[in-house]
Amino acid sequence: MSRSSKSKRTRWLLLLLAIVIIGGAGAYYYYDTQTADAQASDEPALQTSTVRQGEIVVSATGAGTVIPVAEVNLSFRTGGLLSELAVQVGDTVQAEDVLAVLDDSDARSSVLQAEIALRQAELQLQQLLADADTASHASARSTLVSAQAELAQLMAPAGEQDMAAAQQSLRSAQQALNALLAGPSAPEVAGAKAELNLAELALQNAQNDYNDIAYRSDVGRSPQAAALQEATIAYERASANYDAATAGADADQISAARAQVASAQSVLDSLQNGPEAEDIAAAEAKVEQAQAALDELLAGASDIEVELAQLTVEQAQNGLFSAQKDLDDTVLTAPIAGVITAVNTQVGENIGTAVIISLADLDQPLLEIFLDESDLDKAGVGFEVAVVFDAFPDDTFIGNIEQVDPSLVTDSGTSVVRALVRLDKNSFAKPQTLPIGLNATVEVIGGRATNALLVPVEALREITPGQFSAFVMEDGEPKLRMVEVGLMDFTFAEILSGLERGDVVTTGIVATQ
Repeated sequence: MSRSSKSKRTRWLLLLLAIVIIGGAGAYYYYDTQTADAQASDEPALQTSTVRQGEIVVSATGAGTVIPVAEVNLSFRTGGLLSELAVQVGDTVQAEDVLAVLDDSDARSSVLQAEIALRQAELQLQQLLADADTASHASARSTLVSAQAELAQLMAPAGEQDMAAAQQSLRSAQQALNALLAGPSAPEVAGAKAELNLAELALQNAQNDYNDIAYRSDVGRSPQAAALQEATIAYERASANYDAATAGADADQISAARAQVASAQSVLDSLQNGPEAEDIAAAEAKVEQAQAALDELLAGASDIEVELAQLTVEQAQNGLFSAQKDLDDTVLTAPIAGVITAVNTQVGENIGTAVIISLADLDQPLLEIFLDESDLDKAGVGFEVAVVFDAFPDDTFIGNIEQVDPSLVTDSGTSVVRALVRLDKNSFAKPQTLPIGLNATVEVIGGRATNALLVPVEALREITPGQFSAFVMEDGEPKLRMVEVGLMDFTFAEILSGLERGDVVTTGIVATQ
């Protein structure tokens, strides 16, 4: 055994010996003094109590108030005329249920205008892309193809088939140029005009149907409003098609067609006269120039215009999203399931953004309780709580502490412990929910022991903090014995070790049951 172990063992033996000596001397003094006093007064001087089994409960008493698990105050994002109120105080609602509706005629009109603006922006972008493809880009590609074909023709030996093909190419190019110079055909214009007339008539009919019900409060959600919107979009599309049909060819298209004719003529001349060195060099230079011009266009000759048109479309999309959001905001829905606790408006009022409806979740009762700060050790998460409401004095509700505030709060000028208690709905059966603000008295169970060995607190002597002893009667004399103490209230203490059931302990000079 090491010197350290021997030293520790010696200290423990000395401590135990000191406790025994002190206890014996105390017992002798106690017994001798009490005996002398008893003999002097002819009354029993030493009172005792028998160790018994029973239940001990350590608790703290406080006050509580019913609060909702969740409570929300609702209002519209924008003001307007209240056209519908679907709830009243006391109603139970589910999440996403409609609670109130504002007049949405202006909002629906804004959505319609935003949809038209978006469609116009999309058409403008499509037209720009189409123009770029059929005009400048198409012209550049055509010039390159012509230059390449011309060079190929110069380099290839002429034959009857080649000659016939060149003549046919010239005729085709000339016909295409003549068609462009003649302008759009009458059938195309007539077809586009007929389509526009039909769309205009449909729009007028839809507008008349919409005007017939314009006085109704729900006009924005009517089939007539949807039909008017579709007719308007169809008319805008037909108008754009008619404008495109009557516009005719532009200068770039005609220029490209002329270039095709000139190229075809040059190819035919080369086949008839035979290629010369100068012609070959010129054809090669033309191919290079055409390729460079096309590369320049593809690199972004019209990128700025396209990007601006795309930005216009995005701006119109944002406008439609904003208008649709404003329309959606005319309907107020419940964010959670619960009970309506307040309604501060009525149909027909012009309301702003102030709170008009309050909603609380009362499905799972929650109690806000306050305990004296001296009872902090009895307020722990999960601790059982017995609740008696002022309104139901004969009923006891059961719950458990769900949350304890990490810091003390001030209530009526006193620092107290605040905690939240969730009531067990199975512990009571009431036809109505517990109203918010209902007051109660609560008892927090800080500890409970059943079939425990119990002695009166007067039987214990605290030797050192947390260490106790008791005098046990043996052969008519009190003997000091160290005991381990568990739960303790103002009357009894739980004995974990050191005593057995039936042992007799001294309690002083006051009789204890």
